[in-house]
Amino acid sequence: MGVVAFLILVVGVVFVVALAGGGSDNGDQQSSPGQSGTTTPKKAVSGDICKGNTLITFGEDPASVLDPIQVRDQGTAEYVVEIFGGLVTLGLDAKVGPDIAKNWDVSADGTTYTFHLRDDVVFHDSRRVTAQDVKYSLERAADPKNASPTVVEYLGDIVGLKERFNGKATEVSGVRVVNDQTIEIKITHPSEYFIDELTLPVAFVVDKTQIEKDPRNWTRHPNGTGPFKLQEFTPAQRIILARNDRYHLGAAKLDKVDFELGGGSIVTRYENNELHVGGVPAIELEAVKNGTSPLAKDYHPQPEMALNYMAFNAKQAPFDDPKVRQAMAMSIDRNNINNVLLFNAWRVADGILPPDMPGYQESVKSLAYDPQKAKDLLASSQYAGKMPRIVLTYAGTAGDAPETLQAIQSAWKTNLGIQVDLQATDYSAYLRELRKGTFQMFVAGWIADYPDPENFLDKLFASDSPENELNYKDATVDGWLFQARAERDRTKRFALYNQAEQKILDDAVIIPTFWPVNQTVVKPCVKNWPSVALTVPKYRYIEIDANAK
Repeated sequence: MGVVAFLILVVGVVFVVALAGGGSDNGDQQSSPGQSGTTTPKKAVSGDICKGNTLITFGEDPASVLDPIQVRDQGTAEYVVEIFGGLVTLGLDAKVGPDIAKNWDVSADGTTYTFHLRDDVVFHDSRRVTAQDVKYSLERAADPKNASPTVVEYLGDIVGLKERFNGKATEVSGVRVVNDQTIEIKITHPSEYFIDELTLPVAFVVDKTQIEKDPRNWTRHPNGTGPFKLQEFTPAQRIILARNDRYHLGAAKLDKVDFELGGGSIVTRYENNELHVGGVPAIELEAVKNGTSPLAKDYHPQPEMALNYMAFNAKQAPFDDPKVRQAMAMSIDRNNINNVLLFNAWRVADGILPPDMPGYQESVKSLAYDPQKAKDLLASSQYAGKMPRIVLTYAGTAGDAPETLQAIQSAWKTNLGIQVDLQATDYSAYLRELRKGTFQMFVAGWIADYPDPENFLDKLFASDSPENELNYKDATVDGWLFQARAERDRTKRFALYNQAEQKILDDAVIIPTFWPVNQTVVKPCVKNWPSVALTVPKYRYIEIDANAK
C-alpha cells in the first residue's frame, strides 16, 4: 500500500493526515446507488449522540477510487479494509490471521503456500466466494492495463507476476486453483514477510461479475466481502459504511460508521457532541496528559508505526554530494521544534524504524544536531560558495506552509546560510510528481503496511524498489537488503536491516523528523476503541453503550 503520511497541525489539532505516495489520479466522484451525492443525513445534536448505534468520526476524502489495487494511502485504506478482504488479515494485535482462508500450509522450502478457503464467505450480494475469485483478483491486480501502483512491490515475489505485469505473459503462473476451496501460490524465494504482504488491499478479493458488468463505475457501490458495505459516499462531506450481517468472521456490533469529511472544526464538533471521535487541541495537550483538562477522561493516545521525514533526490544537485545532505540534516534541532511548536505531541525520530517496530534497534542513530559540524561539512562540499537553488516541495496550499517547515527553513538559513524555498503543490499533482521521482527535495513520511522492517527499509531504499522515490542507490545497502529478503533466521535478518538502516542514516538521504502519535479523544459511550498502530479492520469490534458516562 505504500502509505505516505504528512504530519501537520490542522486547526490546532494534533493528528496524522495521510496522503498517498502515488496511485490513481482519477478524481471520480462517487456516491451510493440511488444517491444523488447531495443527500445530507440529519446530524446528531448535543446530548443524544450516544443514543443511536452509528459511530460518527472524522475521515479523509479517498485519494483514489475505492479499488483495492489502486490504494496507496492510509486515508483510502481506512475504508477499503472494511469493505473488502483477502485470504488473510491483520488483527488488532497486528498479527496475521485467517480471513477468506481458514488456514494455510507452507512447503518445506518456504516457496509454496496452499490456502484452504472457508465455505461460508460471501460477497455483499450473497454470492459465495471461491478460489476462482481469488485467482481472478490477483490476475486483475497484475494486469498491466490496470496500472496498479502497488502490485509489483508487494506481490512481485509471486512466480510469473512480474512477467504478467510487464506484458510478457497472459496469466500469473504461480497462482493455481486446486479446487473451489483451495488455491496455491508459489513465490520465487522463501520470504518471512510474504504472508504479511497478502494482508494489503492489492491482494483483496473483488467481484469479477460486477467489474465486467460495469467496469467504469463499479467502485461507486463495490461488492466486497468485508464487515461493512458502502452505503453512501458524498465527496468532501461523508462516507457511510453499513454493517454486513453475513460477515464470516462475525457481524459488527455497530449498525453504521459515519466518516465526516468536512463540516468545520473537529474539536468544536467533538465538544458539541456531534462526533464520537475527535482530536486533542495542541495547546491543551499538556493539560490532557496531566489530567487537568475535561478531555482527559476521553484521551486515547496512539503511537503510530510511522515516520515523518524530509527526503533528498540523490541524483539532483546539490544532493548528489553526501556532505550537503549531512550538513542540512545536522543543522535542524528537532527536539526544539517538537517542544516549542508541537507541544511534545510526537516522538522525535533519531532513526527510521519506529520504536514499535519489530527489529527496532535503539543503538541505530541518525545524525545529531551539530550546527558547527554542519558548517564545516558544507564548506568542504563541492557546492561550497556555489549552491544552486533549492526547493522543498510539500502537498498543501501556497502561502500556508506549516510552522514546522518554516522553522526548518529558518534553521538552514541561520546555521548554513542556505536559502530553501518552500513550494506547495496541489495534492493530486504532488502524487503524480512524487511517483515520477522528479522533486529535488520533498516532505514525506511512511506508515507501516505490516510490522516488519522490510516494509520500511527495503520498500523505501532498495535500488530496485518502485517506492524508492529518492533515486538512492548504494551497493552495500542493496547487498544487505537483498540478502535479508530470503533470510529465514529472524535474528540474522533483523541484524542485516539494522546495518542497512545505519548506513542510510549516515548517508543522510533522508532527514527523519518525527515518529507520530495520534492524539485522540473518544466519547465514554464508545466501547472497545482499539489501540492499534496500523490500518487494520477495526470497526466491527466497537459498540456504543448509551448508559455509559
